[in-house]
Amino acid sequence: MRVLTYKRTHTGDPDKRGVFGSSDCMGSVRNRAFDVVIGVGSLKPDAGDEAIAGKVTWIGVGPVRSFGGGRGDQVSFERFLLLDGNGPDFASEAPTLSRRFYVNNARSISRSYSSQEKVELEHLIAKLLAHPECKPSLSAFVSFKTGSRRAKCVRICSRESVRS
Repeated sequence: MRVLTYKRTHTGDPDKRGVFGSSDCMGSVRNRAFDVVIGVGSLKPDAGDEAIAGKVTWIGVGPVRSFGGGRGDQVSFERFLLLDGNGPDFASEAPTLSRRFYVNNARSISRSYSSQEKVELEHLIAKLLAHPECKPSLSAFVSFKTGSRRAKCVRICSRESVRS
């Protein structure tokens, strides 16, 4: 399972429909190969968006790409949850990974997770997918080619929720 985790400084992208890139944020980062994307709030977000500071703000599973102009693809998801400032505390949920973002100042990570960071991510993904507002997107289309990767993601997340 390929996971992209990135630090957000503002709300609004992804939008409430679940389109990542609706405001062209994160540019070419959206074109990286991933099965899951998790947005976490910066500790110093833009004025007016202070509520996202240090929070897990959204998750998208099963990317469905479309060219929308700008610096990268627009991406919608098979499953999507937007929490913004109502998300869980990132440092509590993933202490090792949060240090990498907040102490070492990472902006985005899509590879090179440590084994502990992977464990934290699997637990976090399972928790977010179990959230009652995490629903399948009606606009997402699942192709046969991506179906096997999605199935792997579901299996991993299911194993993790059984352990919790």
